Amino acid sequence: MPPKSQPYWQMPAFLDDAAADSTYEDMPHEDYLTYRIGMLSGEFNRNISKYFSRHFGLTLAEGRVLARLVNSGPQSYGEICETLLLDGAQISRAAAALAERGYICKGDDPKDARRAIFELTEEGQNVGRDVIRVGRARQKFLLEKLSATERRTLYRTLSKLMGVMADLNAEGTLLGEAATQEAI
Repeated sequence: MPPKSQPYWQMPAFLDDAAADSTYEDMPHEDYLTYRIGMLSGEFNRNISKYFSRHFGLTLAEGRVLARLVNSGPQSYGEICETLLLDGAQISRAAAALAERGYICKGDDPKDARRAIFELTEEGQNVGRDVIRVGRARQKFLLEKLSATERRTLYRTLSKLMGVMADLNAEGTLLGEAATQEAI
């Protein structure tokens, strides 16, 4: 039973059959899709951050950089920022901390001397693999809470919304502008 203190854990009234004729304009802020996704993301990030800190001595950004480098191999600062969709300052702090711990080393890009490339050390590779192992266990734990139909629907819906946002971002259009048909 979910805690009653969090309104975003309750099913929105506009989804009930009886409320099928209600408009989105009457929707309370806590029922906004963007609000709920943001709150869920915040809950995940807070929980994962605590785990990374307690078990690995890492911040969330540091854990994500390690996992990214395990999966991709050496990458530039810009590539890491783009793939993880994290702020450049977060990546910079994470890279500095990881280098200080001896988990990554910074080298020059042989194709472009202006670009730095980050590469995992052996110790960084080991910690990164552990981060990924726990991440996979976390996914299994969460996905097993859903039926096969719910999993397919969730991923299909997330993919659709991610596509909408990718299209808007590629066009340089803000969601609020698209929603209100405002052009700046």
